[in-house]
Amino acid sequence: MNRISGTIRRQPSFRPSFAGVRRHPRCELQTRVFVQDADGWEIPLESLDFCPTGMFVRSNFLFEPGQVHTLIFEGPGGESTYAVRARVVRAETGAEFGDRLPTDFVPGMAYEFVDVAPRVRQRLFGLASMCGVRV
Repeated sequence: MNRISGTIRRQPSFRPSFAGVRRHPRCELQTRVFVQDADGWEIPLESLDFCPTGMFVRSNFLFEPGQVHTLIFEGPGGESTYAVRARVVRAETGAEFGDRLPTDFVPGMAYEFVDVAPRVRQRLFGLASMCGVRV
């Protein structure tokens, strides 16, 4: 009988990459984002990156995946304001790394834009083009 020996890795040795899963590449977009709920309260946060279908927002305060908010943010130069409904699809807590947190780790939430009107979707694709994303 063959015996298999080895160790089981309990923690990932690298940061997960979603590059092969994403529909659109992301660009760096650091801008203030107001996360607003249905009752109208707002939390000011900052975005890390953007694509025409979603955005990653830095935050130590995390919502649960599935929650829907309105994200209000400006494009580069503050010339355009966007208000887009978005759903939390992933919350990055760092817990999966245990005590081996990568130096470049940023806690926050990945949002997917939902119920986007065609005119707003066109503006989001235009913003992505300005950021250098090929769409």
